[in-house]
Amino acid sequence: MAKILHIACENYAGVPYSLVRAEQMLGLRSELLTLYETGRAEPDGASLKLPFAAGFLPKILRHFTGSTDTFGNTRYSGAEKPPIWRPQQGKFLFDTRDALWKWILRRKKIPKMLDDYDILVLDGGVGFLRSGKFVLNWAQQHKKLVSIFYGDDLRRRGVIEDIDEKSRFVFTFEFDHTLIHPRAQFLFYPFFADDMPRRKIIEDEKIRIGHSPTRRASKGTDAILAVLKRIAEKRKNVEIVLIEGLSYKEALIKKSKLDIFIDQLGELGYGISGLEALAMGIPTVVELLPDFERFLKKHPFAIADKNSLENVLEKLIESKNLRSEMGESGKKWVKNVHEPVRTAEIIAETYKKTGWI
Repeated sequence: MAKILHIACENYAGVPYSLVRAEQMLGLRSELLTLYETGRAEPDGASLKLPFAAGFLPKILRHFTGSTDTFGNTRYSGAEKPPIWRPQQGKFLFDTRDALWKWILRRKKIPKMLDDYDILVLDGGVGFLRSGKFVLNWAQQHKKLVSIFYGDDLRRRGVIEDIDEKSRFVFTFEFDHTLIHPRAQFLFYPFFADDMPRRKIIEDEKIRIGHSPTRRASKGTDAILAVLKRIAEKRKNVEIVLIEGLSYKEALIKKSKLDIFIDQLGELGYGISGLEALAMGIPTVVELLPDFERFLKKHPFAIADKNSLENVLEKLIESKNLRSEMGESGKKWVKNVHEPVRTAEIIAETYKKTGWI
């Protein structure tokens, strides 16, 4: 059976490992290799623990190259599709880090190890080095290279041209990426709903409304908090719950005690945080642009933008029945639409049609 290796910078938000886990459940020989370890208390697969992969230096690199340092909640609006990553400033720093990593990767015998795998899947379309070395050498011989995108990399940074050209398939968990990359195939993120803690209903008069920003600019947090403060001033039974700066486990426990959750405002649609709330049976508010909402068809979200958020929240605060109905439909929807093995099956079927597995 074909062996699949996913290469990711880190197990960010658990996304890379979720796909590996779903593929393993389908019976595929799928593994994850990360450049450095994440702080999440869940399996990451093997980690190379490379220096200067996280922390101060990468922040400097992103700042100088304009790659992923500037986050917002808007879609890519450039003419180039897909956008191509062409660093000007900061290239010397990337080249220097690549030289160090190249030496480390050779010492760890990574180029030789890659030959044990039949398919390479590159999270963010990167691999190990910004130059693409090792991955491109492998692709020259084995051909079966795949890129998968989620988050901001494709919007803010773009593709590494040589890797993109050699990637036979391009998958994404972000709907707007299909508008950016002509070859990107949208997949519903494989979300393990049963892993979420059960919602804890607190029997009091409080209505707890929560929001959990990873990066405030990309979630529309300032606009959300402004609306929540106005509501809390009028309604003394409303409690604002800002879930920020906590461990993943602590954040989930705090989220499980909410009555209403606001995922994000902006042009990017719902995220994993919203799926977590839905899986717990918590009515979830998010902004969806019309094209994405048409694509989703029936869905359980309460739709709002910065102008309508207050009215949407008022309706949810007023009606316990509405909150209950939305919570139940949300649980069913996320388990059905984001079912992990279904996503793995789509990928496996793509590979089978090409004769890869």
